[in-house]
Amino acid sequence: MSGLHDLIGILTRHRPSAGVRYGIPLLAVGVMTFVRYLAPTYVAPFLLYIPVLLAGSLAYGRGAGALVLAISTLIATWFYTRDGDLGGVDVSLLCQYVAVGGVMVWICDALRRSVARNDATLESLDAANQVLLRNQAELTDANARAQAAKEAAEEHSRAKSRFLANMSHELRTPLSAVIGYSEMLEEEAEELGQDVLLKDLGKIKSNAKHLLGLINDVLDLSKVEAEKMDLYPEDIDVAAFATDAAGTVDALVAKKGNVLTLDIAGDVGQARTDAVKLRQCLFNLLSNAAKFTESGTITLSVIREDGKGADWLRFTVEDTGIGMTPEQVGRLFERFTQADETTTRKFGGTGLGLALSRAFARLLGGDITVASVEGQGTTFTLRIPALAPEHVAGEVPTAAPENLSGTEDLVLVIDDEANQRELMTRFLERQRFAVRTATDGRTGLDLARSLKPRAILLDVMMPDMDGWSVLAALKADAETAGIPVVMVSFVADAALSASLGAVEAVPKPVDWTRLRTILDQFRAADGDVLVVDDDADMRHRLRTVLERDGWSVREAGNGQEALDQVRHGAPRLVLLDLTMPVMDGFSFLDRLRVLPGCAEVPVVVLSARDVTRAERARLAEADRVLRKGDTSLQDIATELRKLDNRQAEAGRTPLVGTAPGTS
Repeated sequence: MSGLHDLIGILTRHRPSAGVRYGIPLLAVGVMTFVRYLAPTYVAPFLLYIPVLLAGSLAYGRGAGALVLAISTLIATWFYTRDGDLGGVDVSLLCQYVAVGGVMVWICDALRRSVARNDATLESLDAANQVLLRNQAELTDANARAQAAKEAAEEHSRAKSRFLANMSHELRTPLSAVIGYSEMLEEEAEELGQDVLLKDLGKIKSNAKHLLGLINDVLDLSKVEAEKMDLYPEDIDVAAFATDAAGTVDALVAKKGNVLTLDIAGDVGQARTDAVKLRQCLFNLLSNAAKFTESGTITLSVIREDGKGADWLRFTVEDTGIGMTPEQVGRLFERFTQADETTTRKFGGTGLGLALSRAFARLLGGDITVASVEGQGTTFTLRIPALAPEHVAGEVPTAAPENLSGTEDLVLVIDDEANQRELMTRFLERQRFAVRTATDGRTGLDLARSLKPRAILLDVMMPDMDGWSVLAALKADAETAGIPVVMVSFVADAALSASLGAVEAVPKPVDWTRLRTILDQFRAADGDVLVVDDDADMRHRLRTVLERDGWSVREAGNGQEALDQVRHGAPRLVLLDLTMPVMDGFSFLDRLRVLPGCAEVPVVVLSARDVTRAERARLAEADRVLRKGDTSLQDIATELRKLDNRQAEAGRTPLVGTAPGTS
């Protein structure tokens, strides 16, 4: 059947001429007629023509089949008359032959046309497939080109981000040094009574901060565009927040004789949003109003709205200043663009503040709109949801200060910038810290392992080995894992710092007050005695005697409180009562010894109870067991001093065992 189908398909596709279509069937009829002529007379005349009828109809269609049927019928009739022994013409048989032959012709022609249609369909499908393949190839090429363009764009974006990061670092580093030196010189000039120098130093610091603010704005805009600016939401009291934000621009408002009015609705309530970015938006809008208004009124209005099932906050800053034309309003939020060149020359500014404010507003889930009438004033409306959107960076975990394993107030500063190292050194020395510095990450790691400093101040952007890598290496090493690390950098990401184990992240330029507060918690753990006793009067008496003897003292009312304090920094000595609520002295001692850096801290047990043999076995980790009432307070102080001296001598044992002839 398959061969017949293929044969019909071939004959159909070749489309022979009329001579061939009719000539070949007639020739076949002639051949069959000759065969019949030679055959015995009893053979029915039409039997030999049936194959020709089938073949002709299938090969050349119903025209050829009808011709074969007609001619074969006439020839068969002639044979009937020629061969007398056939009994004459059998009319019924001839009629059957004609009927059957006609049906055969019709069936064969239908089969032939079906094959032709199938072939045509297949050809159409083949053509369509070819077109599809060509289109797919073109689509594949287009996708490849699009992917290449996307990768190129991403690479350009990464290059832009790297450029901005490097540029901002290169610019902010010297500016940070200028600000830091000017602040230190201000303190020294104030101590020396050099009031004239104070004004000049103030101008230096003010201009440096202005340049730094411009750089920060450019970097923030780049982060927003790259969708790398995160939100850090916190709960705020909206009324108090708005009042505080307005207070930051009092000086700017009063500078041109303006009056700032607050109109805060009584039901503004609480909100959860990124307070830093919201404050920046309000500051920019208020300072912008103060800049373009003179002897006028600036009004900050705050209301809470209900919209689509969620609460919204609307901050409106309205001024009576110079106003703007519609054309000026249309380009107001373009970066580095102000109303026109006239306002730029007259009022100054970079044109970044409003662009950054709108970017922040949209990041917070809202937007800023503006309405203005030239010569009458301008109204900016900041509208944000009271609940920050979901795409937030998450809360920054508050990392508890880690155990302090150093034996003195030594701080290690790791920073590749010489000016920053010098600034840090001068600041730390004024805070009575000893300082060592490292110019790169690998040197810093070596110093951290050998010095065991009280704390480490670590920059991020350094050559060869950046600060994140240094931090990870410090926390992976058992010898340095307990040293508190404070990230001090232009890119000191708080969330990343905390996740890698840093206790704090301080951005440059350094807020020295904040850094001083951070460092104070480390110093507080050095050289003191921790008194653990639930008797407040006993703690007071011990504190009085010990402080008179030169000790600094911390107190805890039970073992749990004491552990919390130890986690903030290991004391030099512990005075421990045994019978206390929440956690007794036995449990505290067991847990103390497994804390990093606390295995060798001397512990003096001071209890009113009679210690049994079994309890004394549990107190094997204590250095002394004294009984209240049997030992005077001064004897306790003397015993502590002996233990401390012994501990100090133990720290110098390697020198005692030095072989002769060595140094």
